[in-house]
Amino acid sequence: MRRVLILWILITACILYSPRGESYPRTSPSSLPSLPPLTPSAIRACPVTVPNGRNPPDPIRVGPPIPQRHGTGILWTDNTKIVPHPEQWNPDGSLDWKMGWDRGIRGRLEVTGRRLDAPAPPAIGHFDIPGYGELGMQIGSIHFPSEGCWELIAQIVGSHGRASSRVVVLVVRLPFELQDTVWLPSDLPLDLKDVEVEDLPNAVRRVYGPVTKERERMWWGRDGVWSREGEWVEAPVFFWSYGELVVETARRSWSGGPPNPSGPVQRTAVHGRPARCIRSLQEDAAALIWEEGTFRYRILQWGLKLSCADLLRIAEGSSTPASGGKR
Repeated sequence: MRRVLILWILITACILYSPRGESYPRTSPSSLPSLPPLTPSAIRACPVTVPNGRNPPDPIRVGPPIPQRHGTGILWTDNTKIVPHPEQWNPDGSLDWKMGWDRGIRGRLEVTGRRLDAPAPPAIGHFDIPGYGELGMQIGSIHFPSEGCWELIAQIVGSHGRASSRVVVLVVRLPFELQDTVWLPSDLPLDLKDVEVEDLPNAVRRVYGPVTKERERMWWGRDGVWSREGEWVEAPVFFWSYGELVVETARRSWSGGPPNPSGPVQRTAVHGRPARCIRSLQEDAAALIWEEGTFRYRILQWGLKLSCADLLRIAEGSSTPASGGKR
């Protein structure tokens, strides 16, 4: 009996351990503990970097300038709130997010990150894609092991010096689909200003605002901003103007967010569902509200001179003539 017991122990050891002495997991990957979720309190406490609207100068800028960009004068990026579509997440809860950085000095770009609100493996940037050169735009991807509040450090090390930039981004996995804007008035310079997720899991708000573009001068040479010989060039800078358009998706049992205006109620329909539009008589404010299933939707404007017909067109792209923002 003792010999049988010893033989059983040896067989078990051979099964559990490889020839190099490494143990094989006895559980499937799906049963392993997952990383901590992003809590509502962590969302509210995350010190997300607010984009300063600064864009790279024309010599290295690729594509049109955007208001959500954040720049230091040497490095520029955007996407400080990352809210992917549900299909973009990996089965293990990680995310591979495409991201671009503009470099103001020559060198190789490296991006790493750490989660601030909970323990997690580091975020790893993959920016070794050939074809972008050593100066200007570099597009790659960042692997986030999970959602969360993430600090990203971008560094450039080259023959002309070293530079770094720190941004804090919020990576959020949404629990439901969001109402989109089907139409926006062409005579209003509206752009996406923010995605408010502080009321998750009950509500998410896309906030649009009018923007103004100005120019700032900066020194630029053949090898970037630190070149001795060069010239003064202009770079776009954006500022948010007065007024907002809020597109909200919420569960029925929600609280928070900007209040509805008080005034006459106009009955209408959105996607064939009963809806009401409230327009204030005392101030420039209006709200379109409707429900579908277990969700409630609201499009709220203030300071933009948009009518109920405009809000309806934003919701469903109706061909109904709208004022386009002029009153």
